[in-house]
Amino acid sequence: MTPLVVRPAEQGAELATLLRQHGHAPHPCTLLTLGPGNELDQLANQLAEADIVIAVSTHAVIFADHFLLQTGQTWPNIDYFAVGDTSAAAFAELGIRAASPADPRSEGLLALSELQQVAGKRILILRGNGGRDLIARTLASRGALVHYCCTYERHYPALDGSALTREWQAAGIDSLLITSGELLQRLQTLVPEDAHPWLHGCQLVVPSPRVAEMAEGLGFLHITIAQGAANQALLAALEQRKTR
Repeated sequence: MTPLVVRPAEQGAELATLLRQHGHAPHPCTLLTLGPGNELDQLANQLAEADIVIAVSTHAVIFADHFLLQTGQTWPNIDYFAVGDTSAAAFAELGIRAASPADPRSEGLLALSELQQVAGKRILILRGNGGRDLIARTLASRGALVHYCCTYERHYPALDGSALTREWQAAGIDSLLITSGELLQRLQTLVPEDAHPWLHGCQLVVPSPRVAEMAEGLGFLHITIAQGAANQALLAALEQRKTR
C-alpha cells in the first residue's frame, strides 16, 4: 500500500522506515511541527507539589524531560501514569515506571483502579496546547486537585493544500495514517472540497474509537481503528487492511 504519513518529522521518518520494511511505499508529509511549551518554566514547582503525574503523549514526556535536564532538575519520586504504551515507554527510558491502561485512551486511563480514589490528591497533567479535558474534569469530579502543564506546542505550517493533493494523488496514495483528531481535521481542511471524495475513499487508520467517530462524521468511508498511536500499532492496522 501507499500510505500518507503525516506525523512530525522524526516520528514520521521512523514510521516510514518501518512501513518500507514490511513492503509498503509510504509517502511522508509533515503536517505539523512541535516546539517547547509556554508553561515549562512552571514545571519544576508543579512537580514539587504533585502527588501524581499523568502524561497524555510521548511528546509531553520528552519535552518535559529535556527542560528538566537543561535546568539541572530531576523527576520526583511520585506516582506516574501514561495514557498509552508509547508514553509509558518514554517514561521507562527515564527509569520511571508509569502505569498505563490496556485501552490507550483517556477513558481507559480513567478506568484504572489506582485513579478511582483520588480525593485530595494533587494531579499534574503533562500535555500539549489544547486537546481534550476529559481526564481533568473526571479526576476533579472525584475530588482531585488537577493542574495542567503545557510542555509542548503544536504548530501547523502554512501549506498549499491544492498542490499537495495533486502530489498525493499522483503518488497513488491509497491509505492515511492519522494519529489524532487534530491531524484528521487538519487534513480535512487542507484538501480542497472537490477532492474530498478521493480523500474519503482512502483507507483511513486512526488510533481510537473517538477519532473514528470524528472521521465517520466527516465522511470517511473505510476506517480501521488501531490499538493506539504507536508506529507498530499503525502498521498492524494497515496490515490488517491489506489482507482484506
